[in-house]
Amino acid sequence: MVILQRILFLWAMLWAAIMTVFSCIGTVITFLISSNPRGFMVWSRIWGIGMMSGVGIRVRTHGTEQVPRTGSFVFAINHQVALDIPAVGSAIPVPFGWVAKAELERVPFLGPAIRSSPSVFIDRSHPKRSIETMREAGEKIRQGVSVAIFPEGSRSHGGTLGSFKRGAFLLAIEAQVPVIPVTIVNGYRLFNEKTRTARPGVIHIHFGAPIDISGWTRADIPRLTARVRAEMLDRLGLPPEPGAEPAAGPMVDAVAE
Repeated sequence: MVILQRILFLWAMLWAAIMTVFSCIGTVITFLISSNPRGFMVWSRIWGIGMMSGVGIRVRTHGTEQVPRTGSFVFAINHQVALDIPAVGSAIPVPFGWVAKAELERVPFLGPAIRSSPSVFIDRSHPKRSIETMREAGEKIRQGVSVAIFPEGSRSHGGTLGSFKRGAFLLAIEAQVPVIPVTIVNGYRLFNEKTRTARPGVIHIHFGAPIDISGWTRADIPRLTARVRAEMLDRLGLPPEPGAEPAAGPMVDAVAE
């Protein structure tokens, strides 16, 4: 069984490279025709669904009806494995861009595609430049761009939740837009680059209700962080952290089929 899962993993890596190049080219061409952010949304879905269907993985979303179809938001997403990116890209129900590292601008195919999207780049090479790009990103979001970001900053390769970095929440505070927690429950069980295994199945993605942060300041970042973590921990079936704000409303965990 493990041998078959590793063979499927190798095929998934090859198929991912093919779909990424194809989708990046499509994104750039579409942007040259029209800069409407819906073009990137369409190609994100083509990329995500195409990648996962090639290895027998389907996405089941929960709570997308809670996501308003107007306005801009910061989607804060837990990060288990590399599969998260195309999976969420195919699931977010409104036009959006990614919060990407500035280094990705130089990556062939991927760099031009990100530049042709509503995404924002954050330069972390120098503290002063990092603050400047954060402010620029906040202004772009205020103008109507929704963005997706992984607060953990790195992958857990399991069902745990790593510590959060301040950047995602600082960005939301700077832009004064609602934060929507997005929890991926079981992606690591279907595709895991640490164990080099993959298997068919269903990945479950939960969208929470928008958290209104109107009037909040940087002093409220710990409060916002705690609220997002509480919801994600609840979705993942993990115990709440001591002193954490309870998740809003009852939630039902999903498991892989």
